[in-house]
Amino acid sequence: MPVRPAIDPTKMALVSGAAVAVAGALLMLAVDPTKSLLDRLDALPQAHGLSLPIAKKTDLDIAALAEKPIFVMTTGPAAYKDKTLQLFGVAISPGRKAALVSVDGAAPSWMAVGDMAGDIRLADVGTNGASFETPVGPRTVGLNDAAPAKLGAGSGMSASAGTSMPSTPMPAPVQPPQGG
Repeated sequence: MPVRPAIDPTKMALVSGAAVAVAGALLMLAVDPTKSLLDRLDALPQAHGLSLPIAKKTDLDIAALAEKPIFVMTTGPAAYKDKTLQLFGVAISPGRKAALVSVDGAAPSWMAVGDMAGDIRLADVGTNGASFETPVGPRTVGLNDAAPAKLGAGSGMSASAGTSMPSTPMPAPVQPPQGG
């Protein structure tokens, strides 16, 4: 008859593993080996001023939030009326970029990158144009872009023709004097 060991090795391994797990858990409860590391981490923000700002509690006005739509309406009676942008000049220096812009036919004014004119923000200025962020998306205007004329009475445009060609001829460009 085969000799059976007095202790079953499989059961002994399971009991030993469970005993080690319980002992480790008790040790973690009694003595925290990470306490010194946590104390050092807690001291860092106070020592170096790297603490994050705490958000202040604000009273949100749900009614005011509900009044403003999330998306811009592009159709219908309350649709957003796209602004006419005309670029008259750009100024680029090592520390600043600016553009001389007319919004909806108003007098041109200088806008630096990031400035707002109503709901239009100047995003970037290049040598030949400027990029804007509008409520309906990004828009680029070039220095040589003519201001789009509005259709209607007295604008010189033919609304019934369905084209955007002026009804009166444009004057010829002025040539610089030739000479020597």
